[in-house]
Amino acid sequence: MIKPLNLFVPAALAAVMLSTVSCAKAPLSIGSESASSSPPAAVPDMPLGTEPVQNLSPLEEYLSLVESYIDDVIFRTADEEDVKQLSDKLQGHYEITGRTDGGGLEYYVAVRREDAPVYDDYDSLNVGELDAQLYVGYYDQNSDPVVLYELGGYSLLDMPFGYDTGLDSFCFGKYDADALTENPSFLYAFSHSGRDMLDFMKSRPELSFYQEGQSYIQFYYQDESTIKFYSEPYTCSIALTGAEQEELRQKLETSKTEEGIRSFQEAMTFMRKKGGTKDGIYSTGASLLLDGRRYKSFGNSEFPGYLMILDEETGDLLSLEYNEDICQFLREKVKAAIGLDYGYVDSGWFKTPLKSASIAFPEYMGISGAEEAQLRTQTIEDRTKLEALEKLMDQALNNGEVYGFSACPYVAPIDFVREDGETLRIFVATDSCDSMAYEGRISFEYGRQADLAAIFDEAMVKRLEE
Repeated sequence: MIKPLNLFVPAALAAVMLSTVSCAKAPLSIGSESASSSPPAAVPDMPLGTEPVQNLSPLEEYLSLVESYIDDVIFRTADEEDVKQLSDKLQGHYEITGRTDGGGLEYYVAVRREDAPVYDDYDSLNVGELDAQLYVGYYDQNSDPVVLYELGGYSLLDMPFGYDTGLDSFCFGKYDADALTENPSFLYAFSHSGRDMLDFMKSRPELSFYQEGQSYIQFYYQDESTIKFYSEPYTCSIALTGAEQEELRQKLETSKTEEGIRSFQEAMTFMRKKGGTKDGIYSTGASLLLDGRRYKSFGNSEFPGYLMILDEETGDLLSLEYNEDICQFLREKVKAAIGLDYGYVDSGWFKTPLKSASIAFPEYMGISGAEEAQLRTQTIEDRTKLEALEKLMDQALNNGEVYGFSACPYVAPIDFVREDGETLRIFVATDSCDSMAYEGRISFEYGRQADLAAIFDEAMVKRLEE
């Protein structure tokens, strides 16, 4: 059975390629010189974007954009034999422009020729993978798959001229593992969301690309820039130097183990009781990944140094330990990277009256939901509504966190301002979930979504109708 691929998210490098593509549009030809039956326009071997300013074709604009996001690599025109090899696999139905760095990174933009076959029974695009081999074809009018091209050794990187253009255009890649390790930005450069992620990474130079088997400090983070490419709190990584790793190993030797804790649930129950009802012990959203173990940081103002230690491969709880030095180290490294203090949840934050609360809620307002979401904003200052919101949020924080984030789109920020001037931001899910990300890093459930919609009755008006 062919495994479907998805074109839309390079959010996890491990998933590298892509899952189901279903574009219900008959094949068309792209109206550009690259789609004609004549040879494609020559692409200069100098780094794209460095040549004199001129009018570029859509294809040249695409190549220039992609390569501008791949750091420290100079691409040139691919060898004719490599281009011909892919052309033969595509049965000569595409004009192909190939680019290579000469060191293990190649990509090929294929634009369907005007004289290529048109399939009368075509219904929607079908791209899939079986035994590590890429297949391209379509579903016919009976929803049966028809395989047109078998592309062993290639991966699908993008559909350059739109995801709704059927068989018109594809960007295929060939690369080896060592080259990707040296240039992790390569895979992300081919999609809009991937380029948004690279922009975010460049704005935070202390962050690193995750590579399996390496040691990192990791933490959940969310803001307007991460929402563009990842709908949940994004896992950021800070690479650790050899000296830092050794320092941390020495610090870990001083940890105090809590005896009798054999499971995750027992660890959470222990910390809940330890913190008491006034000031719960919650996760900070930060963790240490070292020597095959993950050390998740938990704490409150009185007990700031709990570490839940998990086997990174199996996820099994190994122990619950206490080490303030490790937790402080994590906190300082995160603050140096993004300028935020990953301290502890103040479960009494909403005891002080609110002055205002503002939400930005993306909503599909049409019947079909096929159109783009409208960003609906609302600020409330009404005392009755603010008191209802204070009660809802206070209850969420004091009922305890929900471990981990569900696969929900946490893309609606709410900004709170208290009467004493203190501020707080959370992100609520915009599907049917009633969960939220406290400061974009800790998961809580606030109750019924209808209760929140009743407060933000303009921005979330459709949720009142459901």
